[in-house]
Amino acid sequence: MDERLPRWRRLRRRFWYHLTRAVLGAVHALPDRPGRGLCRALAGAGLRLRPRECERARRNLALVYPERSPAWREQLLRRAAAALGETLHATLVADRQAARGFPEVVDTPGPDGRGTLAVLRDLLAEGRGALLVTGHLGCWELLGAWLARGLPRSAVITGTVRNPAVDRLLQDRRRALGVQPLPRDRGARPVLRELDRGAAVGVLIDQNTRVASASLPFLGHPAPTPLAAARIARRRRVPLLAAAMVREKGRWVVHHQAPIDPLAAADAEELAVRCNAALGELVLRNPEQWVWFHDRWDLERRSTTAAPDDRETVDGTAVEKGR
Repeated sequence: MDERLPRWRRLRRRFWYHLTRAVLGAVHALPDRPGRGLCRALAGAGLRLRPRECERARRNLALVYPERSPAWREQLLRRAAAALGETLHATLVADRQAARGFPEVVDTPGPDGRGTLAVLRDLLAEGRGALLVTGHLGCWELLGAWLARGLPRSAVITGTVRNPAVDRLLQDRRRALGVQPLPRDRGARPVLRELDRGAAVGVLIDQNTRVASASLPFLGHPAPTPLAAARIARRRRVPLLAAAMVREKGRWVVHHQAPIDPLAAADAEELAVRCNAALGELVLRNPEQWVWFHDRWDLERRSTTAAPDDRETVDGTAVEKGR
């Protein structure tokens, strides 16, 4: 309970909640262009005020782009901060975009010449739901809102913000946009229930979330990767689709890879490798729009490699072991 916390922590939580509301209100009060400028300025300030995250990003960039010069990587880091500003703005005004019918969103043809919505609809028609494999690339929140408008049912596995008021604000905004949030800490049952109802369930697989993981290649280097999403897909024969929404020439453009057949892989680990590869290819096409500031490759700490019991997790959601 919030009342059990020290007074200074309660005050800090209230400060961040009111600051979040203030930024949301300020951005909403502005037309799109100055609103984006404000969000880019906030992201630039964060780049200056968070030296630890910047050093982490530099290490990550050096890991993935060792052949590039430090100056090139520094320029990419600054573009990544600016892109985070664009993402912040799109997230905060997603309801405005939805009310307009998402005029800035373009659904580009994929490998088979069809758009992401068409592919997902066909996958859902198989009757087993679908897992949308994505990550913190471009505007993942706007992607969810856009998909919810075009699909019969949409959900996403989410983390829980430690500030309950901020968490409620974020989850309520997702629900208002038609996306059903599935908090990790509520276990696998809500995820399986949504799949049984024919939903497309978003799974963000590109972060080191301290869950039971295997060290699998991501952008050419071993990274802690949860296997439970792959195990669910194989056990339930749920198809997977890697997709992302990125900023291109003033528009938000949706890209996807070829659908992944869960039974085409020899086991869940191989399936997870294929998911990492599909998402990694999308990242390499738009490197300035990915969150290099995260400890993806566990360079700062060791990952959790074994579950404490006979369960594993999908993006933090517990599921029984088994392939």
